[in-house]
Amino acid sequence: MSGQTLTDRIAAAQYTLTGSEVSRAVCKATTHEQTAPKKKHLEYLIQATQDSNVNVPQMADTLMERVGNASWVVVFKALITTHHLMVHGNERFVQFLASRNTLFNLSNFLDKTGSHGANANMVHPGTDLLNHHGSK
Repeated sequence: MSGQTLTDRIAAAQYTLTGSEVSRAVCKATTHEQTAPKKKHLEYLIQATQDSNVNVPQMADTLMERVGNASWVVVFKALITTHHLMVHGNERFVQFLASRNTLFNLSNFLDKTGSHGANANMVHPGTDLLNHHGSK
């Protein structure tokens, strides 16, 4: 059995029901498991940025939703996934992020899960880096 939480499974199921495979892949790449995002989900998202029929704003909005999660693990994985898409995905993903007024504002981020709170300190430098690259 995988280490996904019930919350992860419910979120993925909700996106499946709404027909958003991209949002489902974002959710699966940013689970509560304390492991790196799975390669198959990252590869799917990279391919999705190449598809002109994929709604890039929806992909970015789903990532921003995940960045707003209470768990540092989900937030960190959302930042990793965003960075991965900025580096390996289609330029239109980066262009969309650059066009947004606000990217990642986590100045008040506080891990509410109570697990390994010291690791939450990795979140702030990650957002600074992405904000810097996304604004270019």
